[in-house]
Parts: sequence; C-alpha cells; structure tokens
Amino acid sequence: MKSWSRSAVVLVLVGGTAAAEVVVEPAEPVGAEPTLLPTRGQPAAAVAPVGYTHKGQFQVSLRLALGLRAIIPYDKLDYCGQTESGTAAGNAPVCTGRAPFSFDLELGYGVAQRIDAFVELRLGLETDFASSPVQMGGPRMFHVSPGARFFFSDAKSSKLFTTAQLVFDFAGYEEAGGAGRGADFGVRNLNGLWFDLDRAYGFYAYIGETATFSRWLRFELEAGIGISGRYR
Repeated sequence: MKSWSRSAVVLVLVGGTAAAEVVVEPAEPVGAEPTLLPTRGQPAAAVAPVGYTHKGQFQVSLRLALGLRAIIPYDKLDYCGQTESGTAAGNAPVCTGRAPFSFDLELGYGVAQRIDAFVELRLGLETDFASSPVQMGGPRMFHVSPGARFFFSDAKSSKLFTTAQLVFDFAGYEEAGGAGRGADFGVRNLNGLWFDLDRAYGFYAYIGETATFSRWLRFELEAGIGISGRYR
C-alpha cells in the first residue's frame, strides 16, 4: 500500500513538471495575413526588381543637342572652317566653335535587363563649312553610330546610363580642288540620366563626347535631351 502511494506521488510530480514546460504561442492578430514559409526543398520566392526594364522591347528615340568641337587638320594647309593670318595658306591650324545643329534618330532593342543595343543616325539641320573660305554651301552632318547602352544605379523609374559606340561619318566634305575627303570614323560615348515614366515611354538628359580620326582629328562635346518610345 505504501509502495502504491509513492508511485502515485512520483507520477503527479512528473506530470506537473511536464505541464509547466508547455509554452503557449501568442495568437496572431485578428485580420493579419499568415506568414508563409517555403516548404522543404523549395526556395523562397525572389523579390521582383524595382523599376522598368527594357529587356525584350523595341525602341525608337529622338534627341537634340548643342555641341562644341575642335578640328585639327593633319595637313596645316587644309581648311577647317576658320582662317588665321600669318600661316602659309591663311587657314587656322586648329578650328574651334559650335558644331552644326543636328538631331539624332535611334532604333534599338533591349537585349538584357540593363543593356540596350541600338543604331544611331545623325542628320544635320545646318550646313557646315565649305571647302574654302570663298565658297558657300558646305555639307550637312550625316553619321551612323552603332553601339550599346548600359544602365546602372536604378532608383524606381530613374537610372544612370553610359554608351559605347562606333562612328561612321559620311558627311560630304571636299578639298579646295573639289575632291571628296571620304568617310571618317571614330568612337562616341553618351552619359546621362534616364527617366521611365511608363513601361512604354520615357525621356533622358545626357552629355556626349565624339572623336574621329580619319579626315582630321575632330573632338566634339555636346549636351542634349531625348525622348524614347518602346514596344513589346
């Protein structure tokens, strides 16, 4: 009888200890959404990137800019748009000033989330200098520039960008005797801030640099704005 009583006391004590160790989880607030955890073997859902991506979209862009340039002829007798007394032919060895006003058309495609491939076409609105100081009616700007645009530092609808481009300049410059100077080639870069107002359109502001090397050394610095439309 005493043995049975001792066993009953032990069971009561053990049971009381187990009950004391039970932890009651606080209930979730009423109306709160339950927290969903990934099941075993399944990764958690990826967070969608912020902002708009151009990937898979065809693009059309138009931009206008004002630029300054410097032209350095390889032959000091060549005319580059300015004269200077005291030189052998009366032509300036270095010509500086405003670049003829032009506009750029661009066709592109978003090949990746942060990369656009495009081709730029520049068309001149003003004529440039003629083949000599006594002649009038120089050529208009005309170049083709393929390249790629790279985006970074996304912040919702705005982002920074830079481009890497080749330039093939087909403007019809002539020598004093009337012979054509041929095509020019070089490199081009645009850096700016892009704003996507919607998945289908946006605008941007930029600063650009161009350098060509075949006819003469030409360096150009420009600043402008552009608009872009996209379709998928």
